[in-house]
Amino acid sequence: MSKNKKAKRAAKRTVRSPTSLDRHFGERLRVRRLMMVPKVSQKELGEALGVTFQQIQKYELGANRISTATLVRIAAALKVDVQYFFDELPTNLKNNKEIKTPALVEMSLATHGPRLIKAFLNLKNDKLREAVADLATALERAG
Repeated sequence: MSKNKKAKRAAKRTVRSPTSLDRHFGERLRVRRLMMVPKVSQKELGEALGVTFQQIQKYELGANRISTATLVRIAAALKVDVQYFFDELPTNLKNNKEIKTPALVEMSLATHGPRLIKAFLNLKNDKLREAVADLATALERAG
């Protein structure tokens, strides 16, 4: 095998794949951006950080790692404490261990999730919230 082929194989092995941590931070970034009122677009956030919207997409997908300094700048731009990105992160986490996405984060990322969350929280009392939860459960069972 030639030196050139060996070098290419070695380079392939060093290409970093997204880790569960990268995806966790990306999901948290996307949820916060979409939950802002008014919503912040990837382009707007990119402009605030001095990067392209494509870079924001890569962060949100977990394809690119977010540096600590960038995470602090993102938190400031999205008006949230940097601790927000570490919430619901399991302790003693190994980088290759899959992180289970919390239900609220999954709901926030669903097509109509943010609208449903906002409407649910704006209900005036627990009786109405219970009725909505019962309806959702019945619809889930119906398929």
